[in-house]
Amino acid sequence: MTIDLTPYLTDTGPKYLAIARALSEAIRQGELTPGTRLPPHRQLAESLAVSVQTVSRAYAQAEKMGLLQARVGSGTWVNALDDARETAYLRGHEPRHESPLIDLSIAHPVCPPSHHLRFRQVLVELADHANPDVITACRPIAGLPHQRERASVWLQTRLDVPGDMEDRVLCNGAAHGLMLAVSSVVQHGDLVLTEALTDHGLIALSRTLGFQLRGVAIDAEGVIPEALESACHRFKPRAVYLTPTQLNPTGATMSEARRDAVADVLIRHRVWLIEDDVHALLEAPGLSPITARIPQLGFHVTSLTKVTVPGVRAGYLTVPRGQLHHALPRMRATTWMATPLIFEIADRWIADGTVEVMAAEQRDLLAERQALAARLLGHHAMFSRPTSLHVWITLPDAWRAEELQQQAEQEGLAITTAVPFMVEQTPPPRRIRVSLGAEQDIARLEDGLKRLAVLLDEAPPPMMQIVY
Repeated sequence: MTIDLTPYLTDTGPKYLAIARALSEAIRQGELTPGTRLPPHRQLAESLAVSVQTVSRAYAQAEKMGLLQARVGSGTWVNALDDARETAYLRGHEPRHESPLIDLSIAHPVCPPSHHLRFRQVLVELADHANPDVITACRPIAGLPHQRERASVWLQTRLDVPGDMEDRVLCNGAAHGLMLAVSSVVQHGDLVLTEALTDHGLIALSRTLGFQLRGVAIDAEGVIPEALESACHRFKPRAVYLTPTQLNPTGATMSEARRDAVADVLIRHRVWLIEDDVHALLEAPGLSPITARIPQLGFHVTSLTKVTVPGVRAGYLTVPRGQLHHALPRMRATTWMATPLIFEIADRWIADGTVEVMAAEQRDLLAERQALAARLLGHHAMFSRPTSLHVWITLPDAWRAEELQQQAEQEGLAITTAVPFMVEQTPPPRRIRVSLGAEQDIARLEDGLKRLAVLLDEAPPPMMQIVY
C-alpha cells in the first residue's frame, strides 16, 4: 500500500526516529489501522527520499515500541495485538484451588479471616433486621436516602470530599463511578489528559467511549504541574483524569503542595477534573483530595473495595454542584441503580466504625508485606509506598520486561509489565509491577518473591538475549 507520513514528520532528531514517531502518530489518529500492511522498505524510502537502511531502522524502532509486527515472508503490519493483550490482562488467571501459579499480578487487598468473619456477621444482621426497601427498592437511582446521607457525612469528615447528599451517587464500584464521571462531561472525540502511566481501566474506557487520551509526564509524586500546564495550553483538553494517591502502577502519591499546584493549573484552564481516589483509605488520614480545592470542577470517585473485601462493590461518586442531572441518566442506562443490599453492608460498616478498623488492618498487613518485599528485593531499584498494594521495580540491564514476564510464568509467577498502563505507544519502561495482596498466604507470597529475586539476579536464558 501507499502511505503518506509527511503530515506527521518533524525535523527533530535522527530521521529513523522521526519516521517511527510519524508512524506512531498516524496510528494514534486512525490513519493507519491495526492489521494494515505497510509498504516495503524500498518503496517507503523512495517516497520519503531517505535510504532503505533508514526505513529499516525506523520499522525496527516502531516494532520495539509495540506499533508494528514483522512477519517472515509476509511483510510488516500495524500491530493488532493491543486488544488481545488487554483481554488477556483483564481475563487474568482463573482462580483455582491451590493453584501452582503464585499471583503477583493483580491489585487485590489482603483479606484475612477477620474480614470474612465480619462479612458473615453483617449478613446475619441483615437477614434479621434489614429494611424491606433494601431488597425491593428500584429508585431513587442515585441510591437509598439513608445510605447516601451517611455516606455523604463520612466522605466529608473522613476524606474531606466537598458536597452534600444531593451531590453523591452510589455506584457499583469505583470503575463504574469513573465511567459515569467521564461520560458526564466527555464526548466522543474529546481529548482527556492523564498520567503517562495510568490505570488500565481508563485506557479501556477511552476505547469504549471513543475519546482521545494524552499522557502527561510524571515523577515520584505523580503528574508534574509544569507538564500539565503545558499540555493544557497546547491541547485544550475537555477533562483531566488523575490518581493523586498511590497511582497505579507506580505508587506515586502527591504531597499537599503538589495537589495545590495541580489545582491551580486546572483552575487557570477551567478544565474538568476526574479524580480517581480509590486508594485513599490505604493512606493514613490527612491527605486532602484535589477536588477539595476545586469543588466546582472536580468529580471525585472512591470505594471500599481496596480495604474491605473486593466483592463489596461499594463505590461513591461526588459530582460538582449542578452536574447530577448529567450523571443520573448514565447511571440508569448502565445499571439502573447500585445494588442496595451491598450499600446496606457498607452503611452498617461506616456507622459502627468497621470500615476504619478494616482500613487500619489493611494498612498494617500491607506494611508487613512491603517490609518483606524490601528485604528480598530491596537490592534492586524499586519504588513503593509503605502501605501500597504494589512495588514498582526497575529491571537489571540484562532483562526486558516482557521477557522477564514470560520467564516468570515458566517459574510459576504471574507479574505485570508497564504495557497495560501505557497511554502512548512508546518504548515501555524497563519496569515491572509486583502486587503483594492477591496471595492471601504470606508464605506463598514470600516464596514468590524469593523466586522473583533469583530471576532478577540471573541473566536471561540465551534465546532471550537479543541484540537490537
